Formats: sequence, structure tokens, C-alpha cells
Amino acid sequence: MAENLNKLYYRDYFADICFSPKTDPKTGEREVVTDEAGKQKIEERNRDILNIGNQAYLNEARKAFDSINLDPQNPYITGFTLNVCYPGLVTGVGIGHEAKVEGEFKLGLHLDYTTGLPVVYGSSVKGVLRSAFEVENLMEVLLAVAGPKLNELESIGQKLAKRPLKEWSALIFGDNEERDPRSAYHRDIFFDAIVCGVNRNGRFLASDSITPHGSDPLQDPTPLTFVHIASGSRIQFRFRLTDTGELTAGDKKTLFKAILMTFGAGAKTNVGYGRLE
Repeated sequence: MAENLNKLYYRDYFADICFSPKTDPKTGEREVVTDEAGKQKIEERNRDILNIGNQAYLNEARKAFDSINLDPQNPYITGFTLNVCYPGLVTGVGIGHEAKVEGEFKLGLHLDYTTGLPVVYGSSVKGVLRSAFEVENLMEVLLAVAGPKLNELESIGQKLAKRPLKEWSALIFGDNEERDPRSAYHRDIFFDAIVCGVNRNGRFLASDSITPHGSDPLQDPTPLTFVHIASGSRIQFRFRLTDTGELTAGDKKTLFKAILMTFGAGAKTNVGYGRLE
């Protein structure tokens, strides 16, 4: 692989760029600036990051995931693939990535350390699924959104109705040995979800900007540019599932798929990001 996205984004992005502090004479606020050569390097690296996110890179990076192969002969290892809807999927915004200079990608991005592929951490996937069990009318919501595409969802809902959702949540997502006395070999495992397909433009990364106004709605906002998983690309969710109560491993696979199709994944879902189909 010619380049590693994780290394480029978190190690090399600001390399060889000169920064200097500057004080705004009107507000007294300090900021960091760079010269024209530095601005040009940042622009070039932004283009490099977006251009590297292509099918060729994806083909090479996916080879590193052979150790988590979805073996059809193993009844416990399973998964499914979903399409990322417009405007895309945001993951990793809490990771620091900015020097407060013009033109930079401001927000972090979850990138696998070895391959550089964007990922949704397994813990995040588990968190999304667990939080769905706090919705009182969960099955009504799932049937309304995902039911038309998942015919078996109604029969799964009948099984879920045999126990309170809170009890199902404890059974499936037990956080510790006291709540879940089963051995690790009999618990569900939530692997990182990985990009497995590009969009029609041949890319799996894109950039966007947000313009926060702060407390003053009339303030002229400064656009914050960030990179995210592109709409039209495909995400593969992977699990090792076991039977739980009345639910079989296959039932849980369908249920998890319905939840992700309904509630989405990643950050900024309240403004449309992270929708899956």
C-alpha cells in the first residue's frame, strides 16, 4: 500500500508546516497562522486524503481483515452490509485534529491503525444497538421504518414481546460478569464495522463544512471543514452472535440490522448523517 490514511491524517498532515501565533487587534484573541507555502501544503494534503479513499486502496486494505473472515460455515460469525445515505456518515469527531489554521480538516476521523480504513468501533455499534432497547415502542418504530424491507421482523417482534425490553437489554448487552455470568465464548461480540464499497464516484471519503453561529445567530460564522465516510459507500457490520432466550443468532442479526437502518450510526445523526439502508 503506497500510503496509510491513518498515518497521513494523524502523523504527516501538519509535518513541515511553519506555524506562528497572531493576536487579533480588535478582540485580543490569539490564533495560529501559517504562510502561503503552509496553506498550499494543507490544501494538497486535503486532496491527497480524499483521493486516497478509492477502490484500489480499499482492495489492498481489506486484505488485512482476513483474520475476521465471515466464514459461512461458522454459524456464529455473521454480518450484513448497509449503504450509507446522503450526506454521509461521521465517526471520530471527538478525536483531536486541528491546529486552528485556515483550510485544515477540523474534526477527527476513526481510522484503523493498521490499514487506515475508516471504521465505526464495535463499542459504538454496540452502544447504538443497546440504546434502541430504551425506546418504549421499539418494535412499532422498527416495523414502520425497516419492516417493509425485513419481512421476518414481525415474527421477531412477537418473540421480543415475551420479555420486557429492559430484560432483553441485560441479556444481550450484559456489561459485566455480575449481570452476564456467561463465559466470553457464549457472549455476543461486536466487531468494528468497516468500509467495504465505494460510491459511484469511486470514493469512500468526502468533505463537508459546518457553520456554527455560537450564541449570536447574526454572527458571521467561520466554516469548519471536516472529512467523513461518503454517501453511496457501503459499510459492513460484523458480529459473533449466539442464541439468547427466545431469540436465535439469526433473529438478532435481523434485529440489529433493523435498528441500524432505523436509528443510524455515528455522530451528527440529528442533522441527517449516519442514515443507513
